[in-house]
Amino acid sequence: MDLQGASMAAIWLSQAAAAAVLVYIFSGYKILSLSPKGRPNRVAAALCATLALWALQAALSYSTSDPRLTVALARLLSWTWTFFPVLGYHLSLELRDPPSSFPAQRRTGKRPLRPSRLVLVAGYIGAAYLYYLLAGPLLMGAERRAGYWSVAIKPGLGFSAFSAFYLCFNILGIATVVGRLIKTRNRRERRRLTIVAITHAVSILGGFTTDTVLGILGIDFPRVGVLWAGVWAVGLNLAMAKYGFLSPFSAKEIGLLMDRFIERSMDGIVVCDGSGRIIYWNAPLAEHTGIGPEEAMAATIEELYVRLAVQPGGLLLLKEFIRSVAAASESGVRRLAELEIKRPDGGQRWLQASAFIIPGEAGDILASIVRDVSKERLAAEETLDRLRRQGHAQKMEALGALAAGIAHDFNNTLGGIVGAASVIRSCLGELSKLPPELTRGVEIIESSAQRAASSVRGLMAFAKDIPQRSRAFRLGEAASRVTELARRSMAPYVCIDTDGLEAEAWVRGDPLQIEQLLLNLLINAEHALTIMRSPEEAKGGTIRVSLRRDAANWALTVSDDGVGMDEATAAKVFDPFFTTKGPEQGSGLGLSMAQLIANQHGGTLTIKTAPGEGAAFTVHLPGGFDRDGFDWQDRLLAPDISALSAETGGIDHG
Repeated sequence: MDLQGASMAAIWLSQAAAAAVLVYIFSGYKILSLSPKGRPNRVAAALCATLALWALQAALSYSTSDPRLTVALARLLSWTWTFFPVLGYHLSLELRDPPSSFPAQRRTGKRPLRPSRLVLVAGYIGAAYLYYLLAGPLLMGAERRAGYWSVAIKPGLGFSAFSAFYLCFNILGIATVVGRLIKTRNRRERRRLTIVAITHAVSILGGFTTDTVLGILGIDFPRVGVLWAGVWAVGLNLAMAKYGFLSPFSAKEIGLLMDRFIERSMDGIVVCDGSGRIIYWNAPLAEHTGIGPEEAMAATIEELYVRLAVQPGGLLLLKEFIRSVAAASESGVRRLAELEIKRPDGGQRWLQASAFIIPGEAGDILASIVRDVSKERLAAEETLDRLRRQGHAQKMEALGALAAGIAHDFNNTLGGIVGAASVIRSCLGELSKLPPELTRGVEIIESSAQRAASSVRGLMAFAKDIPQRSRAFRLGEAASRVTELARRSMAPYVCIDTDGLEAEAWVRGDPLQIEQLLLNLLINAEHALTIMRSPEEAKGGTIRVSLRRDAANWALTVSDDGVGMDEATAAKVFDPFFTTKGPEQGSGLGLSMAQLIANQHGGTLTIKTAPGEGAAFTVHLPGGFDRDGFDWQDRLLAPDISALSAETGGIDHG
């Protein structure tokens, strides 16, 4: 290298080393200011101070023309070369073993002795001895290297020991950080340790190559290991800026802050270890569940859940939820679950749990934040029920408009049949002798017409402006007539039991409509025992019809032990045209008509069911009256006279 080129190289190297001094000083100041009492911060600041002194020595050596100054600086500051790798290893140990890892230290302030700490002590002793060698026996004087004055180190066993020491402790430091990186499951810690490990490895690889390998190979290249260390310093600053590396709070302070935060939380908080044993249970959660912290912390989460859960199979649900939480923790997805519990005092509540996994040194910890959402759940159910009723009312209104038109036309046709039958009977009455078949035929026509008129009234019930027949009748008698009819028509393997039908249950309304309501319920129960069963199941069962007093009402219940329904199906059974049967087996109007009849009589129709446990339909009708307290009325369905005349051809009744 010519003189001018060597001079320029020395200037550039000197300026780069001076800039490195500023970088190391700034990094050390920033690290120490974050947490002056933090042990990792103090070690990192000492490391930066060592690098700053090393860079200062390099800057002066690069710029001086006096070889004696270079040698004097080497004798004074060559300890930075030997202590630098040990300080790096020391920092990695502090990152691997924060104070929170040692419960004994939190109590006594002393950290237990580990083999790695013995290696660290041996490293500091070795660094001091190597400094003695470098500053004395191994230092041969100054030599010209790549355009600047450097020091010559005596080759041999001592220099080899220094090189091996330098390389081994740096590798130990990197390996320790990587070990912590592999073990942790905290994403922020993982990212900052990744930055620290990579920048450390790059700085050591570059420095060892330029300062040692190239020298052994006889290549005239500047020793710039101290500049390579700047990559590591930049990595430390980047980890601090982006991921909270070397946090301003010590682990002890963070623990105290978290304890105070949890104690003042309005939500319930539960923490379990890897075996499910409860290690924390705060006061709000005790209020939610009725189980105090002392009782809870003597059990496992599974034992408590079995005691509190209302749903069958609660333990299996809990285990599945915990598995989903563990799987979601890897992707950072939050898992929510709502469960109904029964407190020891008998009260029931709905709780919402937000669970997550906290990685720990001794294993993963399951934590959950629990809120009482009973009021929110009730409000949501009321809103949903209101929307369902509103939608049902709109469906019934539309169906009523359709039914009114159909019933009007059918009623006109029926009026013609009734009128014609009346004319025939009048004409036959004038004859002295009639065949019995003819008389019976006229009776069948009139009876069928009456039943058809009842069906028309049922169809017209969907139109709110159609008045219904209203009179006093015994509900038990109407129920007995229908059940007797159903017994004759149903399959022999379907049994109907009755209870309480002999009661003096006087109600007011249209008995034919109430009979139609009960018949629809009986048909629905029969289907649940027969056609709704799977081919593998035996068909048949028992239908129970019971009548009982319920405050001011009479409650007529039709129950079966058939297939039952789930909650979603039960919520739609009263919707017009909703059916779970085939198109040839049901129209979906039976239960909706039954509910409408109950409502028009001032009552209600409710259902209680569960899959595989049958169903119970209960109609509540206003009671509290005897037969003398009713206003007897008969609103007969009047046919359209014009239609009657048209159908009978204007026959004169005489």
